[in-house]
Amino acid sequence: MRRFSATGEGPSNELERWLINGEEQLKVVSIVGGAGIGKTTLALKLWGTLRGQFECGAFVRTAQKPDMRRILRNILLQVRPHQSPNHGEMRHLINDLREYLQDKRYFLIIDDLWATSVWDVVSRAFPKGGCSRIITTTESMEVALACCCFCPEHIFKMEPLSDNDSEKLLLQRILVSGNQSPQQFEDVIPQIIRSCGGLPLAIIIVARILASQPEKLDQWGSAQNSFHSIFGTNPNKEGFMGQILDICFNSLPHYLKTCLLYLSTYPEGYLFSKNDLMKQWVAEGLICANKGEDMEEVAGSYFGELVSMGLIQVMDITNDFEFLSYSVHQLVLDLITYKSIEDNFITMVDYSQTTTPLTDKIRRLSLHFGSAAYATTPASTRLSQARSLFFSGLFTSMPLFIFFKLLRVLILHIWDDTGAKMLNVTGICELFWLRYLQVTCNVTVKLPDKIEAMKHLETLEINARILDVPPDIVRLSSLLHLCLRGANLPNGIGCIRSLRTLMYFDIGNSSEDNLWGLGELTNLQDLHLTYSSSPSSEHLKRNLVALASSLRKLCNLKSFTLAPGIAGTVVLFDGSSSMPTPMFLEKLELLPPICIFSRLPRWIGQLHKTCIMKVAVRELPTIDIAILAGLPSLTVLSLSVHAAPEGRVVFNDREFPVLKYFKFRCGVLCMHFMPGAMPNLQRLKLGFNTHIGEKYDNMLAGIEHLLNLHDIAGKIGATTESEWSAAESAINNAINKHPRFPRRNLQWVDPVEEKCCPSEKHHLRQEKGTVGEKHGVLEKAIDMNKHADTGLSQPPNLPSNVASGRLESGSLVDELQEFSAPSLPCKVSCPLCKETLQREILDLHKSEQCTQRLLVCQYCEYQLPAIELHEHQAVCVLATVFCETCKKNIRYREWLGHEMQCYDSNDSAELSR
Repeated sequence: MRRFSATGEGPSNELERWLINGEEQLKVVSIVGGAGIGKTTLALKLWGTLRGQFECGAFVRTAQKPDMRRILRNILLQVRPHQSPNHGEMRHLINDLREYLQDKRYFLIIDDLWATSVWDVVSRAFPKGGCSRIITTTESMEVALACCCFCPEHIFKMEPLSDNDSEKLLLQRILVSGNQSPQQFEDVIPQIIRSCGGLPLAIIIVARILASQPEKLDQWGSAQNSFHSIFGTNPNKEGFMGQILDICFNSLPHYLKTCLLYLSTYPEGYLFSKNDLMKQWVAEGLICANKGEDMEEVAGSYFGELVSMGLIQVMDITNDFEFLSYSVHQLVLDLITYKSIEDNFITMVDYSQTTTPLTDKIRRLSLHFGSAAYATTPASTRLSQARSLFFSGLFTSMPLFIFFKLLRVLILHIWDDTGAKMLNVTGICELFWLRYLQVTCNVTVKLPDKIEAMKHLETLEINARILDVPPDIVRLSSLLHLCLRGANLPNGIGCIRSLRTLMYFDIGNSSEDNLWGLGELTNLQDLHLTYSSSPSSEHLKRNLVALASSLRKLCNLKSFTLAPGIAGTVVLFDGSSSMPTPMFLEKLELLPPICIFSRLPRWIGQLHKTCIMKVAVRELPTIDIAILAGLPSLTVLSLSVHAAPEGRVVFNDREFPVLKYFKFRCGVLCMHFMPGAMPNLQRLKLGFNTHIGEKYDNMLAGIEHLLNLHDIAGKIGATTESEWSAAESAINNAINKHPRFPRRNLQWVDPVEEKCCPSEKHHLRQEKGTVGEKHGVLEKAIDMNKHADTGLSQPPNLPSNVASGRLESGSLVDELQEFSAPSLPCKVSCPLCKETLQREILDLHKSEQCTQRLLVCQYCEYQLPAIELHEHQAVCVLATVFCETCKKNIRYREWLGHEMQCYDSNDSAELSR
């Protein structure tokens, strides 16, 4: 057994070296230590460092009352993100996971294991070979030994911090700068350090309490006295942590107390996003904003305070430094759960408490049923007073939320394993006070036909397939955030002028009017566009013209994403295009293959507030590098270059002053970093192809000048082992010159086909002399079998009411051209739906995706096209629903009336007893 303290880089580096050695069999490592000592922090650090070296991976948290099916589903969804689990039963999940991981090199972290029984179940899903690695964290040595097959050398025991390291951490948290304690604290700090017992969590919380005291000597004295009383009377670590957390909670202002208590809504081990939590706080009315202050900005400041205190912990950070998820430490969760119950702030029920009667007055109800098959909501006479409902469980255990008449927040996380085809939430139209609705499930969701009455709804998020979107959704005047995956929005989206967030808006299937309507959403801050398909090439061309015009008007846009759709679809923007320049844009993601610039647009040089940028270009001249280098706020850059550069890509002194993450993909790698370039770069990620006879000596010249570089990752496309070895050796030789010896992760992959073919070179030369140089050229690869070697196609036919004033100004894309890509796969037409697609996916399309494929109704066994199946089954005269109250199958058409009648009859029978 290895022992180390949670300080510096030592533990992380030692564990990392031990994990990446060349053993081909599965290796399981367990980190063991007490609560608050930093096990999860260390595991997260290793996760961020190592996950890129494996084919797939997952990070999951368990609980004292674990939901095994949820844990297995979570792992499966992370290692296989593009396919949802097909089964709900545990044995099927284990088999699916084991089959998928069988020939893969995977990396898993299972955090906070409480019992060996959990490991006994989940470990059945993990194949033993493939150089895979698993890390578990636990407080129990018994659990650690079971995970590691009783091999003590695979256990890393975390020891408390030394007194010197404890004092250093305490002072870092109290003071912005300074190496010694204030004179007023010389007496109390040794006692604080001694009582904290070297636990980082305790030190961070105590430091925050001290730092929050006013800088007056008399009040510093009162702070000393309060800590003297604790530290002098309670030598027990566990009791001390409880008291410290209690003092921390009591020292919080009222607005932070209520926001922190709200986190007890979530189940143990639950991961949440910052944006979701902030929107729930706002909907609940927990934010105290002054006149003129934005509620969500104030909520963000509350969130930041709780993170800085250590009461909320970061759980997942992407390679490009984006925070994805957060959680609450078990000790903090225990405290706020106790406080919530004591103050009747939230009523929590898990699957083991479904027979427990609820309190007379319920303000917020949180039901954690997990995979319990027969869990039901305990009886209560005052559910109608509840302001929020959180439900996590199976389809059959879902409560009748239509009785919660005063709901402001409704969160449904539902898993169906009964074969049900649809989740009917049409009853939400009666929840007139609802402000936040989030539904996550694995079946199709049926929304009400009319939703206009929900005048207070601010957030509508459906993470599932949707049968139909109500046409009157455009009349929700209070709607701020709209996220509907895989759904086509009705016409009139421009009427929701209150919108700040619009996610997964499909520019291919949407109407042209809706694309023009985007320009009316002047409050929009976050816009995420996708492209799946289009009825015709002309329809897509008109939509792209409308989009270009609308983007000009979105002056408050902070985040803009255009995500890839069908493989082989390419949208090209000319580098001189006159495009919008939103002043406040902080994040720009225009991702290949759907969006590729022929040259870097000049308007990008005006994005002075942009921190994150992901773009693709066909060529990268020196002047375009200078445009990017001049962006003062750019911290994350992902740049894909499709054509091989004519010479070396040089990064000069003082360029990219704040860049921390740089991802660069190019057919041929030839980079030179001059002294002083990218002074803050920490991570460098490369992708390139090898070429026969090429010399690689100068592919990473000057990398030793990147003084803050920690990690280098590279994907090398090579056809032979000799080419791969030559490129790998050259990169390693360059990295070895670096004074800090950064971590490296080089992978051999199949070559990526380079897009610079002769016909494209001709097209680029021709383009420079066209009218597109003034107005911009927007191109679409519509038919890969057609060749457009010369000339420009005619502009699309625009509606008469917009063609005249909008095109004359030259502010739009004026000309569109089809281009040829002979190297891409050929296209064929589906014989059923006539859609054009790649030949190699035709069989898959006909069997699983085609809207005209014949399917059988599960009720009447009638055959009909897939596109009509959901609508038919919703009204099928033979459809039935099983009533849990009376244990009878009820016709679907009669269900709502029967449900109310059966519920009332059951209540009368109970009263008569």
